[in-house]
Amino acid sequence: MARVQLDADGNELEGEFDTGIVAVSGFKRRRWYHRRDIRFIGLVIACIIAFQVYGLATGPDKVSENLKAKMSNSQKIDILVWAKFPAEAFHMEIYQELGALSGEQDGAVRVGGVMPEGVEFLARKYWIKKIDLAPPSDIPTVQRVK
Repeated sequence: MARVQLDADGNELEGEFDTGIVAVSGFKRRRWYHRRDIRFIGLVIACIIAFQVYGLATGPDKVSENLKAKMSNSQKIDILVWAKFPAEAFHMEIYQELGALSGEQDGAVRVGGVMPEGVEFLARKYWIKKIDLAPPSDIPTVQRVK
């Protein structure tokens, strides 16, 4: 038999009180997936995954057929990169990590000595419109040794 539980005024409380916790019928314990911070983290992870899938899905279409054929032999190549907007310092740093900047040609940035993996990496960026094989130039391109 359960003992009687009294409130601060000495009135008897209703319900089962073996544990000392008052059972309230309208209260439901929240599940872990209903917590606001868990939902926020889930949303951030979903956005990151969507961003990466977008890059993987649209990347191959940004590379021209001539460049795809040249990439198959795994040698360093010179490329022309068209961006959706003018390149800022951040974009130039990415270009320089992949190869040597050789200036601008036909509204595109010319990057020399890029490995095929670098072209694939660059094609996954959302701000890249098109990547094509650069025509031969009289100016020698500095090749990076890795």
